[in-house]
Amino acid sequence: MTHSPTRPRALKTRMGSAKRAGKISRALRRCFAWSRAAATLAAVTLASEPAPDVSPPSAGRAAFGNESVRGIDISASAGEPAFQDFSDLKQQGYHCVIVGGWGGVNRNPRAQVQSSRARSAGLLTAGYCYLNFASGLDGECQVREAFAAFGAEAAHLGFLAIDVESDASNQLSLGLQAEPPDASAQRDAVARIAEAVQAVQRAGLCPVIYTKKSYWKRVTGNTAAFSSLPLWWTQVGPASLSEPDLSSPGWTFGGWTNYVGKQCALQTRATPSAFPVDLDIFDRGVFAPTNPKREADSLQIAVNQ
Repeated sequence: MTHSPTRPRALKTRMGSAKRAGKISRALRRCFAWSRAAATLAAVTLASEPAPDVSPPSAGRAAFGNESVRGIDISASAGEPAFQDFSDLKQQGYHCVIVGGWGGVNRNPRAQVQSSRARSAGLLTAGYCYLNFASGLDGECQVREAFAAFGAEAAHLGFLAIDVESDASNQLSLGLQAEPPDASAQRDAVARIAEAVQAVQRAGLCPVIYTKKSYWKRVTGNTAAFSSLPLWWTQVGPASLSEPDLSSPGWTFGGWTNYVGKQCALQTRATPSAFPVDLDIFDRGVFAPTNPKREADSLQIAVNQ
């Protein structure tokens, strides 16, 4: 995934009523409270490394067992494709679009428009949250930033992926940048991923992990604590959910032996005139929300901003 940090959005001059201001104030207070809770969780994690307290669905393609569908993933750099662009993609056999909501530094200001137009064209939609491991925002706050970027479209997402990468050094703590990475920094990162996963679950969505072997080893020390979560693997190659074989010793990492999504081509174009995209293949079943009744409070910021 390519992330182009956008400039912070200017505050609108007309902020609305005191009621709206109160909602924002309460949201900020919740973020500070979550940050304090994250510090406590990290301290516990540093003392020992039990599996994070998440309640994931059974992972892997076998858990879903549906047909494979082709798709694309996009970020703010794709601009605001027209409805016809997405309609053309559907005509060419693409069935899903995964949109970046949080890029680690800024929200994607185009996320709501991108996902709304894709959904209107009959495509399945989902989102991803690029975790920043150097930020003062804990995993929960970063996930809520992703939801906020989607606005009302957050209610239509099939899943939210937690994007774990190590290419952007400014989004890694100093310990994760070290050679070799510091073990305590990796435990902090595992705690942050757990916070993000729990936030997705509380929103009633299926949490998916997006990563690859080199990213996962640097950031987490190759923990298997999340191996029961569905994996969206970035691995350039054939559009297949069985090739390469992730269960083979040369490929496996993080305890995963299969995957429900694969990012198989980077920075390409699905059509000659279309916007830049990454190409993917997914098990269609991963787009079904695990909890049809999502908690209203979990999406409150998204639908009110």
